[in-house]
Amino acid sequence: MGKKHKLVAIQGSDIVLKRSEGDHETFKYSLERLISDPTFRGGKMLARAEHKKYESILEKLPEEKREVVSWKYEVIRPLLLLSRIKQNDIKALIEFSSKYSKVYLKKSEDIKRLSQEELISRILKNSQQQGKKLARATIMRYLKAYREGLKQGIPMALDCFVKSADIDYIQRKDTTAVEICSPKHPEVVVDVIYTKYGLQHQAIIKETVEKDYLNTRRLKPSAIFRIIEAKCTQQGLKVIPEISVRSLLKQLSQKTKAIFRDGKKGIESYTTTQRGYSETAALYPLHMVQIDHTKLDIVVVDEKTGLAIGRPIITFGIDVYTRMIWCMHLSFEEPSANKVRKAIEHGVFPKSSKERYGTTNDWSIFGIPTVIFLDNGSDFTSANVKRLINETLESEVRYRPRKTPHYGGVIERLMGSINTKLIHNLPGSTGSNISDRGDREPVKEAKLTLHELEKILAKYIVDVYHYDRHRGLPEDCDVPFLRYQEGVEQFGNPPFIAPHLQEYYHIELLPTEMKSYTRKDGITMSHIHYRADHLAYLVNKREVKYKVKYDDDDVSYIFIQLPDSKEYVQVSASSPSPEVLEGINRYTWNKIKDILREKGSLKRKSRLDQDMIRKSKEELQELIAVSYKPKLSVRKMNERMGGQIQINLANKIKYEGANNLDELLLGAKAILSEREAKE
Repeated sequence: MGKKHKLVAIQGSDIVLKRSEGDHETFKYSLERLISDPTFRGGKMLARAEHKKYESILEKLPEEKREVVSWKYEVIRPLLLLSRIKQNDIKALIEFSSKYSKVYLKKSEDIKRLSQEELISRILKNSQQQGKKLARATIMRYLKAYREGLKQGIPMALDCFVKSADIDYIQRKDTTAVEICSPKHPEVVVDVIYTKYGLQHQAIIKETVEKDYLNTRRLKPSAIFRIIEAKCTQQGLKVIPEISVRSLLKQLSQKTKAIFRDGKKGIESYTTTQRGYSETAALYPLHMVQIDHTKLDIVVVDEKTGLAIGRPIITFGIDVYTRMIWCMHLSFEEPSANKVRKAIEHGVFPKSSKERYGTTNDWSIFGIPTVIFLDNGSDFTSANVKRLINETLESEVRYRPRKTPHYGGVIERLMGSINTKLIHNLPGSTGSNISDRGDREPVKEAKLTLHELEKILAKYIVDVYHYDRHRGLPEDCDVPFLRYQEGVEQFGNPPFIAPHLQEYYHIELLPTEMKSYTRKDGITMSHIHYRADHLAYLVNKREVKYKVKYDDDDVSYIFIQLPDSKEYVQVSASSPSPEVLEGINRYTWNKIKDILREKGSLKRKSRLDQDMIRKSKEELQELIAVSYKPKLSVRKMNERMGGQIQINLANKIKYEGANNLDELLLGAKAILSEREAKE
């Protein structure tokens, strides 16, 4: 507010401030509202990071070296926790006890009496037992690097573990990235190898690794060298030395080697529960969060025409300790890594629910969980989802075992509660089964748009659910909001991402691909070309790849990581133009390509101009307009396109939206009360 304040007190998730000058008036704010205020400025560390460009070292590393970085962090993590424990951090004590007590503590030993030196000696002993060489000086160097990284305001302190030689190597102009693909699915890139050898050698390396090394024959490096030696001799090329061949093979990640060389055993080691699933009770706010998707038992309508679209899919994340809803994402998008990413963003960042949803209260729970529990679906087990949780958020991802429906019961009970207490009492409800539906016709009775339903859900969660008694909580504090307040009073607020760093983390959480930058087209992705005049120096051979991040919600731009730094820059589409592509999501773009493909206009190297895209959009609009009214599936498809296709029906339905969301919510509660009274 343009004035300095003193921090007087922290009361749960509320902050008490007192003006340093003038009338010395005292104010009470929720933490969310305080840090979301555009005039809020934090300490020196936050100020230093405020104007920092988005850059990431880890994204430039091959998988093998990236795993080394994660290992270094795991080595010093017990020491970081011990330091916090000695400062009376209860959450650190709980985390250490659950993960490391059996490894590093003796029976009935008081951890607060354990010195850093003694813990280091036990870490060294444990590493020796696992066959890993480690020295005290090395551990101290890791500790110092990590703490220095934090002092400099580095959002991802893990960057400090990357060797300068590794970065120099992959940034050298004579070094090329060779994509290693799955032997069974050549279109799927599973790893990257960096080499100084030319194109002919690269083809031999790629073919030999994919066909001869990544299979259950488990050939030794010496045998792979002999195969490469023979191929080089046949083609009249200089033989790659055996030591270089071994070095190339070492670049492959342990995961890649295990999955393709160890058969079923290797696959299971990377697809089953990581670190084991635990039903241990959560011990503080955001200690454990469970995330899952479900299709809601309600049909929503199009905002422009009032015609029914279908049942949307919601992604919820619930804090197990408080039973408060940590995240929510509602759309017609099928479960995917992109949907999981957007839900996690909603949970991590402040939600500004009063402005966004019109709630009476603040959605006070946000921040970074210690553990995130996920289902075993492909959307959850994708490499991008694991990476954003383990590395970007520095949290721990765990998966519940397959064919064990009793696991993850907290999130499933929430889904049932939301449907029973709210959704089934709104117009357009389908009920949980046909017998529940009775004489109702959900498609005809539907009145709510997706946006209105999202607001109703948010108001119900924030103003009703968070303040209702919950049978899953202790009797002495069985209201989610009060449980949260009590928890943060005792354990402190969960770690959060400051608003000025949200753009950094938004980009960091996006999926990544390796792409070449050519003179003619720049970066090509899905028949869209991205280039900029100031990036002309990136032009190189097709074998030279750059890290690219993309957003499935808007195909008009991408982010490219510059080779001479760790910085990402945004690059707009050059063909088709960003004006034509602006606001088009990946789903819509794929539909447009389908039309072009049917007409024979879309081939592997075809260049799409503005007129082709405009005509395809017009055809898509005509196709949807013809089937829009009679076919619910077509209306759902248009909704997934983000309303890109404008519908002009001859007999447009007059639609009056649900203007008073509070009345709808109160009406739903009244119906529920009547039902409970009858029961």
